[in-house]
Amino acid sequence: MQIIYPALIEEAYRHSKKFDSSLTKEDIYRHFYQAGLIQENGDPTEAALSEGYVKDYTEDWDLDFEGFLALYPVFKKFDARHFKKIDHFWEMDLTLQENILDQWEHEAFSDEETIDLTAFFEDRLSTEFPTHG
Repeated sequence: MQIIYPALIEEAYRHSKKFDSSLTKEDIYRHFYQAGLIQENGDPTEAALSEGYVKDYTEDWDLDFEGFLALYPVFKKFDARHFKKIDHFWEMDLTLQENILDQWEHEAFSDEETIDLTAFFEDRLSTEFPTHG
């Protein structure tokens, strides 16, 4: 049986592989759980959020553009004209999406930027984004 780990554990696993190839997803899950960073279901605890160990990417309805950029700082490097509010949420045009995908495939983003992009696209696109590591 294959265990499906929460996105937070998957992200930590990808990051940890750069430093320690012996760590497993189970090791990371167990450590995060015992440290009080995640609940049993993998959601971050209030303590993890309030202490800044985990970022909450919850987009509020009708967020202004400055708030959107505060939530996803990676988009500050792109021209604002590529963004438009659609059904109360900020979206980007296809040109920018293709540009970002190309940059992502060439590993042009930092780890933090990759986390921002993953969170943004998680519920927006049905296709998988490249993962490296």
